[in-house]
Amino acid sequence: MDDGEDDDRHEAAAHIEWQKQGVWLVLWGSYTRRFWAYARWPVPRGGAVVSGVDADALYAEMRRVEREHGFLRWRHGSG
Repeated sequence: MDDGEDDDRHEAAAHIEWQKQGVWLVLWGSYTRRFWAYARWPVPRGGAVVSGVDADALYAEMRRVEREHGFLRWRHGSG
């Protein structure tokens, strides 16, 4: 993969982080060839890290972890 494609994926990672309003740290791993996301809200000890081969796979994993760890309850202060 050329540097231009990596640049596009770095930009996509930044866009995903912006869409998620900073509650996830999102990176493109040039070596691993995967997107990575690290939860930035209170999750159980050890945190929550997910990855995906593309943006759609990453979003699916992020949503799974958000459901598993009560993200919406935390975000909206209910429950």
